[in-house]
Amino acid sequence: MGSDFIGTIATQSGVPIKTIRYYEEVGLLLKSARTSAGYRLYAPATIDRLQFIKKAQNLGLRLDEIKEILDLADRGRCPCGHVQRLLH
Repeated sequence: MGSDFIGTIATQSGVPIKTIRYYEEVGLLLKSARTSAGYRLYAPATIDRLQFIKKAQNLGLRLDEIKEILDLADRGRCPCGHVQRLLH
């Protein structure tokens, strides 16, 4: 599995670098790996996660609600019922 630098992830996802750093800080993204020089490295799946966050925000969900959904999914639980309750 490859890894990409934050600039590549930002370009491919359409999310600014500053926002990606913030999402990592508040726990929406997993902590990135680092190169020996300290550069952040992200798994390609990070792009999908960022796009999910953007879509959820466009539906009117707050970041704390999105974090709950992602936490459920990260634990292997289906967040569908939780998402439906949030959207109503």
